Amino acid sequence: MDLYGTLARKAAGDNSFISLIGGGGKTTLLINLASHLRSAGKKVLITTTTKLMSPRFHDYKADRFFCNDDVLSFFPDGPMTVLYALEAEDRNKICCPPLENLRLLKDRYDVVINEADGSKRLPLKIHTQRDPVVPDFTTYTISVMGLWAIGKKACDIAFVDSRDIVVDSSYLQWYIDDPQCLLKGSKPGARAIIFNGAESFDDMDLLRSLKYPSDVFVCAASEESGKVYETING
Repeated sequence: MDLYGTLARKAAGDNSFISLIGGGGKTTLLINLASHLRSAGKKVLITTTTKLMSPRFHDYKADRFFCNDDVLSFFPDGPMTVLYALEAEDRNKICCPPLENLRLLKDRYDVVINEADGSKRLPLKIHTQRDPVVPDFTTYTISVMGLWAIGKKACDIAFVDSRDIVVDSSYLQWYIDDPQCLLKGSKPGARAIIFNGAESFDDMDLLRSLKYPSDVFVCAASEESGKVYETING
């Protein structure tokens, strides 16, 4: 099964606003899903409500990049990917533009894909009171987790978790259930969990043994290859 085709069918309706949260592959998902949708004839805006690496140092496969209000005067006239974010004080980063601009632009593009969370490249993210930043006009949320965290100590691979405990089935069930963890900010009835890194993961029974909210689409996949290895829920 194709990961990006599946997500496009589930998440990318007319004027949809998709927010990505969690850790272990959000930026890869953002770029590859945007590329898939552009290839399917969509007008796609990619943005962030936190921070991203500057396009000077990272290829977002975007046709245009706007870092100011000039984006408000631009009307896409065909399939394309547009990146919109502001220059950050740290010149290596770009950061969240005004939410009122994103609300306005949502109706100008077929799909907006927003990276709504930061995890410092770690596969797990325990949220603070400030994050994730999921706008109220989000139509679909996708939570990402890197499977390479399993079997390692939380203090080594989880953002904002200093505990010296192993990421096992009990930890993962807590990570799914706790309101500050994997599904924080997600929209009930319009949300997914992507377990990324399935190409080198050999314990699907562990993922099958976990309990998920009935409304959540869950799959184990490789974002790199775009392949769904197993649909676990939904």
